[in-house]
Amino acid sequence: MQLGFVIDHSKCIGCHACTIACKSENNVPLGDFRTWVKYTERGTFPEVKRSFAVLRCNQCSEPPCVEICPTVALTKGENGIVDIDPKWCVGCKSCTQACPYDSIYINEDKGTAEKCHFCAHRVEEGLAPACAVVCPTEAIIPGDFEDAASRVAQLVAEGDLELRKASALTKPNVYYKEAAPAGLEPLTTTPKDGYLWANRRDGVSPETEDFLAELMGQAQAAASGDGAAQGALEDLARTTYDVDRKVLWGGKVSSYLMTKSLSAGLILTALPLAWGAESPMAALGLPTALALVFLVATLALLIGDLKRPERFYFLLTHPNWDSWLVRGGIILSVFGGLLALGLFDALFGLTSGGAGQALGVASAVMAAAAAGYTGSLFAQAKGRVLWMQRGLWPTLIVQALIAGAAAMLLLGPLLDGIGGLSSAAGPSVLHGILIAGLGLHLAWFFFGHKLGPRGKEAGRDPEYQQAWALFAQGPRAKVLRLHLAGWVLAMLALGLSAAIASEPWATEALWWLDAFAAVLALVGLHRIEHDFVQAGQELPIS
Repeated sequence: MQLGFVIDHSKCIGCHACTIACKSENNVPLGDFRTWVKYTERGTFPEVKRSFAVLRCNQCSEPPCVEICPTVALTKGENGIVDIDPKWCVGCKSCTQACPYDSIYINEDKGTAEKCHFCAHRVEEGLAPACAVVCPTEAIIPGDFEDAASRVAQLVAEGDLELRKASALTKPNVYYKEAAPAGLEPLTTTPKDGYLWANRRDGVSPETEDFLAELMGQAQAAASGDGAAQGALEDLARTTYDVDRKVLWGGKVSSYLMTKSLSAGLILTALPLAWGAESPMAALGLPTALALVFLVATLALLIGDLKRPERFYFLLTHPNWDSWLVRGGIILSVFGGLLALGLFDALFGLTSGGAGQALGVASAVMAAAAAGYTGSLFAQAKGRVLWMQRGLWPTLIVQALIAGAAAMLLLGPLLDGIGGLSSAAGPSVLHGILIAGLGLHLAWFFFGHKLGPRGKEAGRDPEYQQAWALFAQGPRAKVLRLHLAGWVLAMLALGLSAAIASEPWATEALWWLDAFAAVLALVGLHRIEHDFVQAGQELPIS
């Protein structure tokens, strides 16, 4: 059985009866929606055509929200309904990022995720969903697509139906008949000129909306082959009525990326300098202690970002092992255990010889895993195509090397006498790591548009191109490029530091040059991580 809907827009009159019935039946909070009606318009006065699109959860056959949910709160039942069990939801908001259809919201009163569940409580009693019952024109048709005798199966067999974002490969089970393309494809319409009452979307700046409108005009001009971007922009459909969507992953998530980079990077950059010691981790007392502090901060930020932080232990007691939130939690826990063992080793000399070397290798491997696993977590967030960028694992590891090398240079005066960290070779190695890391990351910024989804997900590359342009060229990029210019200045400062390192008169100036470069590197890195998270959520997906 696969329950779903066919929505016949040749009959829809945009009355919002389905929205009101849904909110009443399911006690949906003010400002949130399980089903809603989007208005789009095309043309200029007096020849304007308005179209409607009834949007909702698609009860996908391959739902990415189920895969990413860390506590098995989201499941797909035998009847095909994707539902949420609130008693297991921790409010991590990952399902909202995984849904390509923007159909999951967080109930702020309860701190848990909610969505359309096909009125499962009514289905159990043999009743149709509330939205279908109240539709005055019977435009909403529920049924079982696996039952060849059902009306919905017959409509699919007749053809001429459309799906929303089939390129997302979720196999949606809501079909549309005679729906305006602008209602189903958010990147073919613009809210630039305001809604029916001239308001704009909450949480999205006018500059961002204007930039997105220009992007869409350029894309339409390219598709038409005439190159007239301004004319194409004027021909774009306009979104004149829609629901607001919130940016749910904010400063805590980008700060988590930064603290995680620092924790992993301190180990990845310090270990090579102490590798000649009998027990490398024993030589890294201060870097290991700081790495542990940053790792604790990382875990605190992750737990603090949950809407139900008191339930964080559900990730261990009721885990979904397919979710990279769970896998990442295990990686961070193992890495934390190795850091604690390394700190004890530094304080009490617990290991030596082969055991010490093994601890160093294990710590380096888990540091790299801790730095990079978010790449796989982002890849599961199918709603945010910017985060589906290929090669995020190595990109995040490079970020950790930048953070670690910068932090080690700042720690320079405190590392005297700690194995090879205070040797003449130490700063030069750190200079090389930081210059290489900054150079690689600058290249990533300028060539990231080539890293869109490929293979079976290649159909989402046009969406990725707009998301990347928003990140790298949009309103946020004006400040971001200043930070990248700061990186170039940091590389020059590091080069100068290396050039004068042998001069007796330069002893006191060296650390100040290194510290200047390190601060520029860290500030710019945090800006990149923050903007990457925010820009990924600003592209409209419904």
